[in-house]
Amino acid sequence: MKAQNTRQRTWITVLVILAIVVVFLLLVDVGAVIDELRNADWVFLGIATALLLIGFYIQTLRWRHLLGKIPSVSYTFHTMNVSTFTNLLTFIPSITTRSFFMGEYEGLSIPQSASSQIIAFIFDLVIKLIAIFGAIVLLAPIGSNLATVVIFIGVIILIFGAVLLLVHNIDNIISWATSILLRVGVFQEERVDSMLSGLADGLKEVGTTKKVAVIFLYSLLSWSFFIGFYIFGLLAFNIDPQPQVMLASVLVAAFFVNPTGPYLPGIFNVLLAVPIALVSNIDIESLVAYSIVIYAVLLVLWIVLGIWAMRHYHLTLSELRKRASEGIEQVNQAGEKENNNIAEAN
Repeated sequence: MKAQNTRQRTWITVLVILAIVVVFLLLVDVGAVIDELRNADWVFLGIATALLLIGFYIQTLRWRHLLGKIPSVSYTFHTMNVSTFTNLLTFIPSITTRSFFMGEYEGLSIPQSASSQIIAFIFDLVIKLIAIFGAIVLLAPIGSNLATVVIFIGVIILIFGAVLLLVHNIDNIISWATSILLRVGVFQEERVDSMLSGLADGLKEVGTTKKVAVIFLYSLLSWSFFIGFYIFGLLAFNIDPQPQVMLASVLVAAFFVNPTGPYLPGIFNVLLAVPIALVSNIDIESLVAYSIVIYAVLLVLWIVLGIWAMRHYHLTLSELRKRASEGIEQVNQAGEKENNNIAEAN
């Protein structure tokens, strides 16, 4: 990552945060927000934090399963956390650091690690789509709770079937996608190969229907705990609309905010509070206070777990930055080598 690009991104980030703060001060009653923060129920926040940690652990198990259960659970957990912490400190993407650290584990490579993360991203996207459909079903005037549940389960089954079709027909789908991208003319052939090869390799590694089902189940479970984290956070501020409205609003927010990836202050608050405000009639002061505390919980966990991971790797902050920078070069070299192998095979 070039120093000039880093400085530009830093200044853009600062300007965006300042703009959000100005809007916040103009539109929100700051005194009311402070009152909401003072009256928060810390028991509910403790439950929310516990649910969040369980969700992190389940995502660790999912990634390890994608890697063929080669790394230990501990190593996988610390690799996820140190990459999140690095991203928080340096803006280096988590996928780069995870690919680098996991690629150092015996029996794994950087391309294997990168492709497994692409698959994890796809499954997270699938769960987010389920969340949006679930919110639509919950808010639709269906007329019966049983009908709502049946339709929601049907949506999950249909999407799971679509994932199976994707996995078992990946070669045909990649071939079709490649021809479309080349026909559009936006990307060169080498760029298309680079974009799609990791996806194809990762999906082929998923392989059997049983493995797809296990990864899908891990994804559903982890996101269920993340949604529980958001719900108990709302309850901590005595925000208690109708259960269907609360669940629907949190499902919509979950589409925009993934707690496993660091967000900048202000941006996170907007992405969390605005969808909930649009779906429900919760007052904005309560939602702003809620988003501040939720972000604080996440920030503390990202930092604490990141420092724990650094101790596991025996790294100082300066060494972590240096290793992360080295990791960018090694990940890029591994990607170029893989693309050259693809070109030779063709």
